[in-house]
Amino acid sequence: MTTPASAKLERLLNLTAALLATERLLPAAEIRAKVAGYAAGKEAFRRTFERDKSELRQMGIPLTVGAVPGTDPPVEGYRIRPRDYYLDDPGLEADERAALHLAARAVRLEGVSPETAFWALGGVSPAGDEGPELAVIPFDQNLAVLYRAVSERSAVSFGHRGERRSVEPARLHFARGHWYLGGWDRDRGAWRHFRLDRIGDLTVGPPGTFEPAGAPADDLERPPWEIGDGTGVAQLTVDAEVADWALAQTAGGLRHERRPDRSVCLEVSVANPGALVDFVLGLLEHAELLGPPELRAELLRRLRACAAGGAAAPIEGPGPCERTVGDAPRPAADAGGAQRALTSADRMQRLLQLIPWVAGRGGAYLAEITERFDYPADELLPDLQQVVFMVGVPPYTPDALIEVAVEESWVQISFADYFAKPLRLTPPQAVTLLVAATSLLGVTGDSALARGLSKLARVLGVNPAEALEVHLGAGAAETLAVLREGCESRTATSVRYYSYDRDAVSERVIEPYRTFAHDGAWYVRGYCRLARGERTFRIDRVSAAELTDEPFTPPPEPPPAVVWAPSPDAPWVELALAPAAHWVLDYYPTTRQSWDGDTCTARLEVGGVAWLERLLLRLGPAARVTAGSGIPADPAGAAARRILARYGE
Repeated sequence: MTTPASAKLERLLNLTAALLATERLLPAAEIRAKVAGYAAGKEAFRRTFERDKSELRQMGIPLTVGAVPGTDPPVEGYRIRPRDYYLDDPGLEADERAALHLAARAVRLEGVSPETAFWALGGVSPAGDEGPELAVIPFDQNLAVLYRAVSERSAVSFGHRGERRSVEPARLHFARGHWYLGGWDRDRGAWRHFRLDRIGDLTVGPPGTFEPAGAPADDLERPPWEIGDGTGVAQLTVDAEVADWALAQTAGGLRHERRPDRSVCLEVSVANPGALVDFVLGLLEHAELLGPPELRAELLRRLRACAAGGAAAPIEGPGPCERTVGDAPRPAADAGGAQRALTSADRMQRLLQLIPWVAGRGGAYLAEITERFDYPADELLPDLQQVVFMVGVPPYTPDALIEVAVEESWVQISFADYFAKPLRLTPPQAVTLLVAATSLLGVTGDSALARGLSKLARVLGVNPAEALEVHLGAGAAETLAVLREGCESRTATSVRYYSYDRDAVSERVIEPYRTFAHDGAWYVRGYCRLARGERTFRIDRVSAAELTDEPFTPPPEPPPAVVWAPSPDAPWVELALAPAAHWVLDYYPTTRQSWDGDTCTARLEVGGVAWLERLLLRLGPAARVTAGSGIPADPAGAAARRILARYGE
């Protein structure tokens, strides 16, 4: 007996086949009369047909809608153009397919499954020893839309920071934990970058309306004080204990000189003076801004204001915040939940991809189909024998129906010419594979992955070298390579590490378990012999790393990609944030928030006193400590006075 879900699946497949097989626009009345599975009543058909069209579009099936020629008044008709539906075979070799699979499992777009994309490429390869997840990249709702606009050369317009912008999109760039759109701003007459999470009311124009402008040297990886319209040069000195870290953050500056005491004199280019002041204040009393005079004066002005401002004394116990926002910082990667039952749409998406795969190779075993397309065996066999067997095109005579034969678990599918090729990748599926492959290629340089990416990009009609750039995180490539080798060879590694939270440099030996990227930075998780426990270290704060000759045995299960997990009794602070400081709510996890007009009172977990001092020095009068636990009185004022002493005040 056919279930309602199977009847719906059969109807959707018949509708797709009919619209693919026609060379003209079919009016709804003809679809009602000829396509199997629709009720005879006009109103019942209309409701069902509207739902079916919506489901096809949600699956990425491209419906063409237009006026049927010769009708007056115009009658709307429908078809699926094969050139819009079919995905050409990229011709992947076995090692290229395996490399793409590895990339998609190692680098994941948050909330997007890569498995559905592989169904169009012949299904998911059998799982192997793939290792832990390397990175989870945030997925922005505008990402897939802008990917299509970039690949089709469609101009876009959107709201950004209260203004309407018209842009010729040329590149999607992931850097510092955020997605950016790069393109020619028609209103400004210049190349600009826009953060995707600040884009709203996005509209896309027709394809092929511009030739991409040449992109300038990308500045998204440059320090923030070098990004802006100003020009200048600043001089500073940095003490020996943090000199290596400062050199890494400034990429050596315009020039630098190492003094006999291992401190450093630096000259850096300055286009954004405020950002450089933030950086120097972040070095606390370990640095001095020498010039130019006006920039030094601005830094001293901010320090004097913090020193004189004071703050409310910390209060032990919970503060007056009202609304719980979330927990303390979570693991960077979150495992998926339990598998849900397949809907008719899920089944159809798999069938549209497995039918051409099975038919094209002359047959396949049921177990292989089940594994490749994640199709439960107890659902696959009935769907093949009772649903697909009844699918075809009008008039549904035996020669117009798909033929399915199953003998001793060997499946053959014939006469499915309208499903001869798989359904093309949707923009989210395509960008998922391209991002994963581009990301991992930048880490491993694997030749099979490079070939697979090139072939895939060719059939998708996009040049990833021009249209997509992914930087998983900051950190010296040599240091990352040493730590990755330590993970793979299970060899203890000695590191020199600058703890930003505690403002301390230490020499340690760690047993590295895994490296991973999160929010624009690389991390290594492992057992620290100094701390006698598992710890996570940010790799751009490792100034030296060297393999020892000591092997170690890692835990049986890969450790979670935890950036920071505070203990229940960890210090915390409650801040009253004026509008100028509301960026803190986006940048740092908060556990509680309450609002009084434009002022938000938020509670943050504190990793170390130095971290809190830096944050308060940067915020200045826009933030005020209202409560806390485990923190000193007036942390901003105390830090400001220490720094002012270095300047002779």
